[in-house]
Amino acid sequence: MEDQRAATEKFADQLRTLRAGVGNPSFRKMAGRSGRISHTTLHEAAAGTRFPSWETTREFVRACEADEAEWRRLWEDAQCQDEVESTTESNTSGTVDMRTFPAVDAPAVSGAVVPGVATSSKVAPAAQRTPRRRWIAAMAASVVTGLAAVGVIVRGRGDDPVATPSPSGSFSDSLIPGDASRFVGDITFPDGAKVKVNQRFDKVWALANVGSVAWHKRFLAPTSPTGEGGCTVPDRVQIGDTPPGEQVMITVPVVAPSNPGKCMVSWKMVDEHGQPYFPSRRPVYFLVNITV
Repeated sequence: MEDQRAATEKFADQLRTLRAGVGNPSFRKMAGRSGRISHTTLHEAAAGTRFPSWETTREFVRACEADEAEWRRLWEDAQCQDEVESTTESNTSGTVDMRTFPAVDAPAVSGAVVPGVATSSKVAPAAQRTPRRRWIAAMAASVVTGLAAVGVIVRGRGDDPVATPSPSGSFSDSLIPGDASRFVGDITFPDGAKVKVNQRFDKVWALANVGSVAWHKRFLAPTSPTGEGGCTVPDRVQIGDTPPGEQVMITVPVVAPSNPGKCMVSWKMVDEHGQPYFPSRRPVYFLVNITV
C-alpha cells in the first residue's frame, strides 16, 4: 500500500507542477475551461487522494494547455507502476486489490494544453495488463473512430475548441464575427524539449485561419510573466497576413535563463493596441526544460 501511495503522490506532484507552470489557476476556473469535470475531481487529482482516471487527467491537462499525447504516456507509465505494485502486494497478502482500476468520470455534454516532464513510452509487459484494461482501450479506440466518422475535430491545444463540428461551426467569443483560428502544431521545440542555459533559439508554431476574416496587422503577445529567472522574449511578434483557409508560421526568438529549470510562456493573438482577438480562448504556449 505504501508503494501504491507513492506512485499516486508522484503523479499528483507532476500535475501540481503542470498547474504551477501556468500560474496556478483555481480549480473552479480549470473546471470551467473543461466543462466536463468538476473542480472537486480536479482538486482530488492534484492532492493525490486517489490515482486519477485518464478522463480526469485529460481534462486537467487540457485546462492547463498541455500536450495530451505526452501526458497520456506519462499517465500510462504511472498507472502501470501503480498496477504492478498493487498486483505484487495482493499476491503477497493473498487478497485482491480492487483499487487497480480508478473510477471513470462521466463526461458532461460540453467539452473543454503542457507537460514539463519528459517521459518514456514504455508500457507494462503483456502479462501485467488485465483483460479489463485491454477492453477499455478497445472501447476508447472505437469512440475515436466514431467521432472521426461524423466529422468531429479533436484538437491538442491553442486557440481552437476541443471539438468543433467542422466547417459550419462558428465561434461566439471572437472580437470580429466570423473570425476563427486553429492551432496546427509545434514546428520547433515541442513541449518538454531541452535547451541549454542562456541558449538562443526560435520557437515556431503553425496556426490556421479557419474563419471568414482575413488576418492583417496581427501579433502574438505573451500573457504569462517572463520576469527574472524566466525566458527572455519580445513584447510581441508579428503574424504575417493570412487569408481565410491559409496557415501561417509564427516565430518567437527566445533566450533561455541562466539557471536550470523549466520555462513556459503563453501567448495570445492581439491587435496593434494589445486587444485580444479571442478573449476567452486558451493561449498557445511553449514549455522547455533548461539544462546545463
